[in-house]
Amino acid sequence: MDDTSTGLHEVLFEQVVADPTLNGRAADLVVAAVESDEAVHAVLGGAPLLTACGGTRPTRPDGPQGIYLRSIRAQGFRGVGPAATLDLQPGPGLTVVTGRNGSGKSSFAEAAELVLTGDNSRWSRKQTNKAVWVQGWRNLHAEGPTEIEVELVAADQTGPTKVRMSWDDGQDLREDTWTIQRYPEKREPMARGWLPGITLYRPFMSYGELGALVDKRPTELHEMLHSLLGLGLLDDARDRLKAARTPLDARAKALKESKQALLTELASVNDERARRAEELLEATKPDLDALSDLILGNDADEEAIGVLRALAAITVPSADEATAAGDRIRDATRHLATASTTDAGSANAVLTLLQAALDHHTAHGDERCPVCQTGALDAAWRERTTAEVERLRGEAANLRAALDEQHEAVESARRLVTAVPAALRRAPAGVDTGPALAAWSEWDNSGRTDPKDLPEALFLAHADLVTALATTQAAAKDELARLDETWRPVSSRLWAWHDDAVTVAGEGTKIADLRKAETWLKAAASNLSNERMKPFAAKSQQIWRQLRQESNVDLGGITLAGSGNQRKVLLDVTVDGTDTAALSVMSQGELHAMGLSLFLPRATRDESPFRFLLIDDPVQAMDPAKVDGLARVLSGIAKTRQVVVFSHDDRLADAVRRLPDPARVYEVQRRERSQVQVVSNSDPIERYLSDADAVIKDDDMPDVLRREIVANCCRGALEAAAHAKVRRVRLGRGDAHADVERGLEKARKTHDKVTLAVFDDPDRGGDLLPRLNRVGRWAGDTLQACKEGAHRTYTGDLAALVSNTRALAEWVLR
Repeated sequence: MDDTSTGLHEVLFEQVVADPTLNGRAADLVVAAVESDEAVHAVLGGAPLLTACGGTRPTRPDGPQGIYLRSIRAQGFRGVGPAATLDLQPGPGLTVVTGRNGSGKSSFAEAAELVLTGDNSRWSRKQTNKAVWVQGWRNLHAEGPTEIEVELVAADQTGPTKVRMSWDDGQDLREDTWTIQRYPEKREPMARGWLPGITLYRPFMSYGELGALVDKRPTELHEMLHSLLGLGLLDDARDRLKAARTPLDARAKALKESKQALLTELASVNDERARRAEELLEATKPDLDALSDLILGNDADEEAIGVLRALAAITVPSADEATAAGDRIRDATRHLATASTTDAGSANAVLTLLQAALDHHTAHGDERCPVCQTGALDAAWRERTTAEVERLRGEAANLRAALDEQHEAVESARRLVTAVPAALRRAPAGVDTGPALAAWSEWDNSGRTDPKDLPEALFLAHADLVTALATTQAAAKDELARLDETWRPVSSRLWAWHDDAVTVAGEGTKIADLRKAETWLKAAASNLSNERMKPFAAKSQQIWRQLRQESNVDLGGITLAGSGNQRKVLLDVTVDGTDTAALSVMSQGELHAMGLSLFLPRATRDESPFRFLLIDDPVQAMDPAKVDGLARVLSGIAKTRQVVVFSHDDRLADAVRRLPDPARVYEVQRRERSQVQVVSNSDPIERYLSDADAVIKDDDMPDVLRREIVANCCRGALEAAAHAKVRRVRLGRGDAHADVERGLEKARKTHDKVTLAVFDDPDRGGDLLPRLNRVGRWAGDTLQACKEGAHRTYTGDLAALVSNTRALAEWVLR
């Protein structure tokens, strides 16, 4: 079974076994419906699936386990032109991939999803701009083939596995070549759905999937969360049962409709048998055996009717065929007479004699003639005789051809004559078959006439046969018409209805069991859904409380309710403790956070074979407090999972850097013609100072400009350190995120920012330089140089300034 949900399947299995109201086949059908369409049909065909399973619980699907990502490579795909690779560390840990919009970072996420699932949620979703995404899948600047590849490592496998999709120029998106290479084997073709669990434990979450929560109708939201939580297993099971029942119901419905049509027709038939048929059909449950006896009772003479139909269907060769056969024999006989001259006959006899002599010489070699005992059979004789044989053979050819022609003409004519049909010998009542039988016997005898008399015999016998048979067949048709005039048509339709009724009656128990299985599964679906939801709801609430960060919206229980067009999601949402409608009060950022709180528990189940998560752009629309909460949530999950997050918003990377757990941060940079490069993205302080070092080493830059840029970089590093220190201290003690940001906005100058970081008090600016000078004279001088160097040329040692700024930044961060 594809994407087996072990937990849900186990719960369902246990409930089926424990429910005494389900009979054997209905119980089997419930379990079979979870398995496959084939399993359902096997049970309907008599296979005891539950017994065949041996009462054992289903196990985790086959396939690799403990899967991590090692790398994602793209070439000519979406925003990536020339080949670019995002290398990842397989194993638990948090990786943040940043980059401005259009840098190509999301192309790596989309490539991984497409190559592992054969699809992409951004393209497969029903959305207005779907065509734009599908048309733009191939990079405009790339030349040559398009390729995407993911390298995986699995805990239960030795060596990496590479999965690749490639397209030649001009190929459509669905014309891919999809391959897999398992170490140490060769690359081989891949099929969609190759990873069990890829749909159920889907490890991908795109921004579009998070945002879809905002605009969806209740049924669509239900469907999305239903699928997100892996509950599609129940829908598939019900669909399989319905699909198996639909043709059975259709046959039963058609039987009822055809019965009404038959009753209408029988009412117009003036026959006692029609009255009896009406009586049988009008019963709630017609007696099919009695109906069969009624129909077949009139067919006591069914054998005679069959003979009449056989008589009416007899065919003989046409007059033209008989005449043509005779003419062919006459022509062949004339040709044979012409070829059978005395000379031709003599030549043929001599040819036979000489050929025998040649065969004798071949067998015995040179010797005296065994006939006359005077001539010599030697090489000279053989040469003369061979020449004579060839000459005589030519003279005899016409005779042989004429003989063959006559033989074929006679055989062809005799093939027109067939044995007397059995129907002529059975003579049904009301039809005299004697003349036709006699005529056919003469026709049969004519085929054995001597070839010279055969044409005339055929002609005469055929004429008599056609006349006699026409009379017999006319009588047979008249008798059939008499028998079939009223009762026969309706009885034939009654018999067809009887056969259908027998079939439907045999399917009645199947329909009943299918309906029972459907009813049971529908009733159990709600409980199973809630059972499935409980651990997710609890974990979702836990994650939501980490993500909400200063939100006055609280998330309680989550329930999937209703069926059909009335499906909806019940979210137990309160605002400041008051119950309210969820979507009406939640901001887009809060809805994204809710989407994550639903996605993460499902994707991190212990049963999932995937130990990685790919999340694309979850930060959009989130306020700074929720970004901090998201960083903490992802960092916690990264203790046991490989978490890769793509974001154009640097706030997530900054929030991750403030956490005690290490994380990897990469930046995707896009140059001209879609050249994409992935570089390590260090913290802002080190970035500023690295830029300063690079400027110092640039010999081509004017000295005045070099000094101004280096001073500005050093000032930027000090301010970044001050910002990091303020956020860490104030957020760490529980200050509101908005208050922290307002405090940083008020500290407009470098001096104010460093004052706030050192004293946590913006009003102590006068104490800053004395405090720095106690650290060392160099500290105060460095602050002054950073402040003044942006306004007038710094004349000191640039390398020393960078070194001292790095030391001062480290001191500020303590």
